Amino acid sequence: MNVTAEELAAGRLSPESLELAVRLIEVNGFVLFEEVLPRAQTEALYARMEGLLQGFMEEKGFNLRDGFHDGTNHIGLHLPFEQPFCHESLIAHPFVTDVVDRILGEDCLLTYFASNTSMPGGTKAQHVHADMGARFGDRCGANLPITHLVVNYPFVDVTEENGPMEAWPGGTHLHPDRWYGPNAHDKSRLAEHMLSFKATMPAGSILIRDDRMWHRGTPNRSDRPRTNMALIYTSAANGPGEGSIAIPRETYDGLSEKARRLLRKEKIGFPAARPD
Repeated sequence: MNVTAEELAAGRLSPESLELAVRLIEVNGFVLFEEVLPRAQTEALYARMEGLLQGFMEEKGFNLRDGFHDGTNHIGLHLPFEQPFCHESLIAHPFVTDVVDRILGEDCLLTYFASNTSMPGGTKAQHVHADMGARFGDRCGANLPITHLVVNYPFVDVTEENGPMEAWPGGTHLHPDRWYGPNAHDKSRLAEHMLSFKATMPAGSILIRDDRMWHRGTPNRSDRPRTNMALIYTSAANGPGEGSIAIPRETYDGLSEKARRLLRKEKIGFPAARPD
C-alpha cells in the first residue's frame, strides 16, 4: 500500500486505509507500507547494526568466505533494548499499532525484539517455513485465528540482489493448524509448484505479516548486509507467562503509555541484554 502524504504528516492511517490493511492481512497474509520512516533514521539504524553484526561475527568465528548457517549466511540477532532500536517510531508506530490492535486486540503485547540479516556471500536460500508452529500438534484440522503478527522494518533498500525475503502469500496462513507442525507436508517441496514473490522495498518501509505465511530468506549477492528489524506482537491470551526482553527501568519509564502497555510483561528493571 502507498500511504498518502496526508497520512505521513498526520502519523495515522485513514479509516479506509486501516480497513484495507487489516483485510489484506486476513486474506493475503501481509500488508506493506512503503517508505514510512525517514531516510536519516534508517541510515543511523543501519550503521548501528553494522557494528553489532561485526562484533557478533567475530565472537562466533563466522566469516563470509567459508559461510555459516548451512550456507545461507543468515543471522537472526536479538537486539539490546536501547536507542536507536527502542525508538517510539519502531516499537509503537501508529500505522502498526492501529493494525495490530484491530487484529489482536487492544491489550496485545510486544513479545519479540530482534533483527534478521542476510549477509553477503550466501550460497543457499533458507527452507520454506512458517514462523508459527502448530498450537495443537496434529490434532486440529481447522484454521485458527491470528495470534501473532511479525513486523519488519528494513534499514536498507531491499532489492533482488541483496537477499530479499521470498514469500508465498494468498492462503498459506489459512491452512488447518496441523499444517504448521513438524509432521505437516514438506513446505519447500510444495512451494516449488506455487507462486511466490520477492519482498523488495525501500528502506524505512513497514511489512506486517501473519506469522504463519510461508517464507524464506534468499542469498545476498551484494557486498553489504541486508538487515531489518523484526518485532512480534502477540494477542494477550497467547502471550508468554514471562517476557524475555530486558528493559532498564529508566528506559521503560520514558516510553509512551502505549509502548509501556505493549511491553508490560517483559523484564522491566533489567539491564539491556547484549545482542545474541
